[in-house]
Amino acid sequence: MNNIMPVKQIVTILLFYFFFVSVKGQTSRALLVAIDKYPSESGWNEIHATNDIYLLKPLLIKRNFAPAHVTVLLNEQATKDAIVKALKQLAKDSRHGDYIYIHFSCHGQQMADDNGDETDGLDEALIPYDAPRRYQKGVYVGEKHLRDDELGSLLDDIRKKTGDKGTVTLALDACHSGTADRDKGDDVYVRGTSYVFAPKDFVPPAVVCTDSTLKEIYSQPGMASMTVIAACMPEQLNYEYRSPHGFYYGSLTYALWEIMRKNESLPFSRLCELLKNRVDELKPRRGKTQIPLLKTNDEKGIFRIGI
Repeated sequence: MNNIMPVKQIVTILLFYFFFVSVKGQTSRALLVAIDKYPSESGWNEIHATNDIYLLKPLLIKRNFAPAHVTVLLNEQATKDAIVKALKQLAKDSRHGDYIYIHFSCHGQQMADDNGDETDGLDEALIPYDAPRRYQKGVYVGEKHLRDDELGSLLDDIRKKTGDKGTVTLALDACHSGTADRDKGDDVYVRGTSYVFAPKDFVPPAVVCTDSTLKEIYSQPGMASMTVIAACMPEQLNYEYRSPHGFYYGSLTYALWEIMRKNESLPFSRLCELLKNRVDELKPRRGKTQIPLLKTNDEKGIFRIGI
């Protein structure tokens, strides 16, 4: 009696095995950064960014992110060096096919472009814990700001590491053109500042910027797909939402949390619609228009958090 397994059957078993190992080998990883209590001498007003993490982390765990794969940097932990180190570590730890979720809740600021790649003469930057608000020649000239160019380069490293089967999502609950001031007794909080970080004699070109924090998301062979969700258009304010219980949250974070805890996945077009409507409902009654911005090069057309 011939007990030798046919070659076709062996190949089928091996293909199934390698497919199973490949799928099981994929990991969901996250980096959550929230800063709401900047040093008093920094010039930044207090917001409520750390509340966002209390919504996001449980949602990620529910979506099968292992706690060990969710890195959280809060306030004084979220210095420029610490954020860059965490992003580099994320690239180092990532494997082909992983899902990466990165979320920033903090202030943002426009600053003078330092390499001539911006048509409006301005870079957009996220504000780490140790980045002062004011330009001071010979004292502080922006080295602790996290520019869009630098962030984009760090994200490219992650996209290359996760490869063409990977997915990277970046959520930015920050703003670069709002006002960092609020009236005494006012309960309206805005993330960002209208003050452009630049020398006093800086004059940007007379061009209106209509883009988001990152340049156009480009695709290259071997790179993960990427989705960027920003809280508002560049010229708009990013309001915090005050819940019925009196807690403040980023309006984008709260809307995204509400939507994704009810939906495992959504077409991007539907997510855009839901985010736009919900953020509009969450903004203060006297608040101005705030429209979330979503960009993606994910050809699947479906948004989900996690694998």
